[in-house]
Amino acid sequence: MPVEFLQRLESRVILRTMSTNLLNVVLLIPVFLFSLCFHEFAHAWVAVKRGDPTPQLLGRLSMHPMAHADILGTLILPILAIYTGAPFFGWAKPVPIEFRNLKYGRRDYALIAAAGPMANILLALAATALLAVLIRLPFQNQFFETVQLFSLVSIQVNLMLAFFNLIPIAPLDGFNVLQGIVPKRIGLMLNKTTQVSGLILLLLLVTGSLKYIAIPVTLVFRFLVNSIS
Repeated sequence: MPVEFLQRLESRVILRTMSTNLLNVVLLIPVFLFSLCFHEFAHAWVAVKRGDPTPQLLGRLSMHPMAHADILGTLILPILAIYTGAPFFGWAKPVPIEFRNLKYGRRDYALIAAAGPMANILLALAATALLAVLIRLPFQNQFFETVQLFSLVSIQVNLMLAFFNLIPIAPLDGFNVLQGIVPKRIGLMLNKTTQVSGLILLLLLVTGSLKYIAIPVTLVFRFLVNSIS
């Protein structure tokens, strides 16, 4: 039963790109906003725990969407992704960090950067666990099927946010993690690439290269779904 039911449910979700199906979009918007806010909250929370009160003082230790919203990454690009069927991704305003307040400098900086993608992976795992319970309920109806679809969308969105933000290009989290773990001399060399990082991201977007993020997302998505079927 769980295997057959999941296969039927999966047929309503496009794995490589987000569907423009109205129900999927209605589910996608709150999932995306919550996941993005949790991502930024995780950055802020870890920063405060590592000794920097800046995010809290600036109101970023919050789950409110307006505390983190970025016009391009939170609004324009997600809308374009829904409209065009491109891989769904986005970002919020970077959480401000005062490096000198951190207890262990570069190591803490890497932990703060990694906290966002790890938060999204945690949400994807939580959605997987919820789906595992829901598909084994002895009764099914339209409401439960919608909640199950909500779980599938949540898994996919959070995996997409995690993998996208782990790309090692400034200002994405992957770049900051890389800076925190490589030798300081190499980190200084990487800093020079930030001047062209915006152009690199734009080229990836224009050329459609960002679609390849969907490959690991789909593989991990399949693995998680198959693990509970």
